[in-house]
Amino acid sequence: MSNNSEIKARLADNKAVATLEQFFDGGVFTEVNAAFGEGSLAEAVCGYGYVDGMAVCAFCQDITEASGAMSTAQAKKLTYIYELALKIGAPVVGFYNSKGARISEGNMLLDALSKLLSLSSKLSGVVPQVSVILGDCVGTTALLASNADFVIKTEEAKLALDANAKPCDCGAILAKDEAEAIEKAKALITYLPSNNLALTPSALDVEANAASDFVSAFDANTVLDLYKDGEASSVYFARLEGNVAGVVETKGDILQKADVKNITKFVKFCDAFSIPVITAVDSEGFKCLGGAKKALSAYSEATTPKVSVIKGKAVGAVYLAMVGSADVSVALENATVSPIKAEAAAYIMLGDKLSVPVAEQDKLIEEFISTELSAINGAKNGYINDVVAVENLRARLISALDILSSKRETALPKKHTTI
Repeated sequence: MSNNSEIKARLADNKAVATLEQFFDGGVFTEVNAAFGEGSLAEAVCGYGYVDGMAVCAFCQDITEASGAMSTAQAKKLTYIYELALKIGAPVVGFYNSKGARISEGNMLLDALSKLLSLSSKLSGVVPQVSVILGDCVGTTALLASNADFVIKTEEAKLALDANAKPCDCGAILAKDEAEAIEKAKALITYLPSNNLALTPSALDVEANAASDFVSAFDANTVLDLYKDGEASSVYFARLEGNVAGVVETKGDILQKADVKNITKFVKFCDAFSIPVITAVDSEGFKCLGGAKKALSAYSEATTPKVSVIKGKAVGAVYLAMVGSADVSVALENATVSPIKAEAAAYIMLGDKLSVPVAEQDKLIEEFISTELSAINGAKNGYINDVVAVENLRARLISALDILSSKRETALPKKHTTI
């Protein structure tokens, strides 16, 4: 076993230590289990400290120790930091960079890893988990990394179950290099509560935008984009009067598989940690039935405050999934609500009235959409709660989240949904 002086000497110029120093406030953290591991540093450095004033538990695989390969000792070392995070209610951030696992340790390693993975799963929804992939992360270690709520990857990083397999494209945030990945991890932490019983951190300095569209209703320079692979939607964190909200914004097109995956994962995370969800709705539907079903389930199951803003079209299943279960639903002045595509609804409802020249048909359809399917008509019939001008949207959202801050709603007793 290495003595204290040997350990200090080996850590003095250690890459994993340097990474954690960049991550923690002031470069200060307390290392735990430094001497654990027979004749080595167990291929990882673990510790706790503060990030923007919040207590955080973290570890970084040490590429200089046996290429960072996962071992029984490393798994046990990581298990301790996960157990500590659970006890104190603090986020876990893991920095990954290794060349696989020590296969020579056989079933002993599998047993240690199974306990670590089980613990990570149990922590899901209790404390936030963030994985930062700085290099290779393959094999069973990739299971642990992908278990996190958010994955941050550098451009050169590889996350895969097998070294020869296609890398997993599951990064919530992409960074050009390690330094940027660390900064993005620090930024992400500022939007997260320390655990599922804590409040999200509030910002004291608030700068309002001049509201001209949906995004500008939020505090200036507070949008943190996530999951860039969605073509018809975006999800992000933002602040409203200094308070964190999870935002889902659809962009007018049909919602594809990647869109639904990102939306449902994000809504479930926000619900687990009581982060309000604000949804901007502008879509004519889902690509497939399965996607509609998953989105409907995620929104219906969520008991966190939910506010929906119809900024364009809310058609059929999109209305049902993203507006129907909202606590507060509003629409911008030119929005439409329809059971099917607006033009198709007009053709069906107008019937024989369309037995006129084409030019007159277009006029009748336009009038039908602007009256019968309008936001104003939707509000009159109770499909939405209010119609607001875009310049008043910020104030309306602030008011909604303020009144919903004391929301009381509990889910029916059950283990979990089966959808």
